[in-house]
Amino acid sequence: MHPMMRGVGAVVLTVAAFSGLSGCVLTNGPVETPSGFRLDGSDLVVAMPVCRDETITGAEIAIRGESGFQTIWSARGPRTAEARAGVFRVNSPRDFATVTKELSSPLPDRFYLDLVHIRDGEETTRSGHVDLKKARSAELADGEFVTHKGKVLTQAEINAQLSCNKKK
Repeated sequence: MHPMMRGVGAVVLTVAAFSGLSGCVLTNGPVETPSGFRLDGSDLVVAMPVCRDETITGAEIAIRGESGFQTIWSARGPRTAEARAGVFRVNSPRDFATVTKELSSPLPDRFYLDLVHIRDGEETTRSGHVDLKKARSAELADGEFVTHKGKVLTQAEINAQLSCNKKK
């Protein structure tokens, strides 16, 4: 093999190895999990994945700002069985007892939604990405939600993607 070709091969292998490892680097944004959303009239309904043993305590909407992520809406104390199961209307007093931060402007086309929950005795969050353009263009049957990648799923299918809900 020509010495120049060996050098090109080494560069290709180095780039391939670096590309493979780059997926292991932690990002400074929320970790996304598969979530779904739909529009019900003017209401945004979100289906966040939930493990059977989790207790939902709240939800938040975050957007990326100049100095990191900024919460633009948050609520605590799910009122309905549906909200306690991870399906709720954003900015609706129907689903949460306390709105801790009012939404002061229309929702942007893309944002993160954090589900606040207790798992194994500790409060933590699970984030999902919402794309309102996908919600506006999706043709959904009752009980269906669209993901930010355009995939149509039911709440059961959204929950089944979490390892805690896999049948053993």
